[in-house]
Amino acid sequence: MVPPVPGRPRSHSAGFGRRDLHVWKADLDASPGRLARFEQTLGPDERARIGRLRAEADRRRATASRGLLRHVLSEYAGIPAAELRFAYGPAGKPELTESADGASLYFNTAHSGDVLLVAVGRASLGVDVERVRPIARWERVARRAFSENEMRQIQALPPELRSEAFITCWTRKEACVKAVGEGVWSAFGRFEVSVTPGQPAKVLSVDGAPALAADWSLYHLELVPHFVGALAIRGTGWQLRVSTLRPAEART
Repeated sequence: MVPPVPGRPRSHSAGFGRRDLHVWKADLDASPGRLARFEQTLGPDERARIGRLRAEADRRRATASRGLLRHVLSEYAGIPAAELRFAYGPAGKPELTESADGASLYFNTAHSGDVLLVAVGRASLGVDVERVRPIARWERVARRAFSENEMRQIQALPPELRSEAFITCWTRKEACVKAVGEGVWSAFGRFEVSVTPGQPAKVLSVDGAPALAADWSLYHLELVPHFVGALAIRGTGWQLRVSTLRPAEART
């Protein structure tokens, strides 16, 4: 488990190594002035998507999310936030088209409520975060998305832990799916993960083969009370750092 430490991005393009893996946690509750500055860095397609959201709270969170993402990536890519350009994979996963040093730079984001995660690395990765809450009919969803072994792990727990275990399993599987850039429902069955809250995160099998799981790293992220997060990336030996970024600290 990796707890967040205070910090802020600082022009990482030169010192960000091949085995470095950074996660930034941010609060999306930005001031109106900060939101206005974030909006100035967004591209026309981002503004259009945000403008189609009906709820003002959703538009606020989306503006802060994209603005903070651009701020973080600008520090790694060595390109001003407003000049970053994105390409999108078949499942809609965004990618940077370039960085100042020409090295590959991968990222992924997730948010739940006002909690945002931005993960950055040198290989394709996936991150997810969810608020822990009671799930009345978790078994109905789990039967579609989880393996029999994952279901047995959850059902073996005391009833008061099962909703948290369901959410823990969901975040870990979704992080894995996002790392490979596939749609959730088409790829959820590819990954089997550990589910017990408080226990180490681990990929148990990939495509039904336990041996393939050895080529994956899965991290449980300590965030804020009542939220759980997960980060997945292929390979081992990563140097993970989790830091906290406040919207007021973000340069635009």
